[in-house]
Amino acid sequence: MRNYGVLKGRALDFERDDDNSPHSEVLIDAEGKHRIAINVRSSRGPVAQRLIEYVMLNDVRHPLLDHARGLSPGFTDLRGEEQSAHGVDYVRSNLFRAQQMTPIVHTKPGPNNDLFEKVESLLQRAISSNATIYAYGEKWGPEHNKPDQYFDFVPGSGIHMIHMNQGDGDNPNGKYQDGALFVEFASGETAGLFLKFQNQVWHTDEETGAPLPGAPVVAPVVPEPERPIEPWPVLPVDSPYQWARIVGALVNPRGVDEGLESVTIFNTSDGDLNLDGWQILDRNDKAEALDGRLPFAQARTFRLSGRGAQLGNKGGTITLLDDRGLKVDGVAYTRNDARPQGRALVF
Repeated sequence: MRNYGVLKGRALDFERDDDNSPHSEVLIDAEGKHRIAINVRSSRGPVAQRLIEYVMLNDVRHPLLDHARGLSPGFTDLRGEEQSAHGVDYVRSNLFRAQQMTPIVHTKPGPNNDLFEKVESLLQRAISSNATIYAYGEKWGPEHNKPDQYFDFVPGSGIHMIHMNQGDGDNPNGKYQDGALFVEFASGETAGLFLKFQNQVWHTDEETGAPLPGAPVVAPVVPEPERPIEPWPVLPVDSPYQWARIVGALVNPRGVDEGLESVTIFNTSDGDLNLDGWQILDRNDKAEALDGRLPFAQARTFRLSGRGAQLGNKGGTITLLDDRGLKVDGVAYTRNDARPQGRALVF
């Protein structure tokens, strides 16, 4: 991506762009006026059947936001060394679980049942409460002597690609360059909006962000013309995401951390799990090897040796990989979460 970063400011207005590529267009004051273009529909298939996958969270707590709060209003370039530390990655940042996504139409008769309405409800709350907006994506402009086509300010500028930008077999990919929209309210709660297209997959290459050959995928749904489409499963039945969850961790034990930190994993599959070759990764991709069995519908706590994965007290991520290196689950915690000594975190 040419100009990846985050735009920080206050939302002023919004309107629908309901053309052949519909977006929710947002006017934002961020050291000058800018526009955020949020995709609300896929570009593939018959018009009435172009669902997009989304999740909207009401209370996001993540180290990314700890960093974003310290930024000045306006656009911050996150390319280069900053990208892996502060860019959004749907697979690696552990902001949400893939299972939380839902396919949805962009417009539909009735209240609060389409993506336009859900996005606009969030934006209306942001405007009425003077909330802070953080939009991650690709910057365009400034377009000198060219007014913005929706809000008429000059020069035209803004940010788009507010969606997953990896795991696509047909378009450019990359790590830590996914789009997202965060709305931080005065109460301290931060809402998050995340969007994904059906053709994008969850297991991606560690170098390029491209789809991993041979990894489980959901077969693309080919809708029949003029017939309503039923929402598809967002994960295949054989996906490692279906097998286990990280349900707890001791990040900040009393005394010296080394050798006392632990991670608790729960078996969500339909049988026993052989954990030989599995790994726990920390925020810096340092790995802790696992082994043994995890019985059906049971949890097991793994104490970290201190020589592999280490759970930093300034916030971080914990990721579980299977013996093929495919992600099974992942969670994140903030500096505030890790502050109390000797208290386990529950995810």
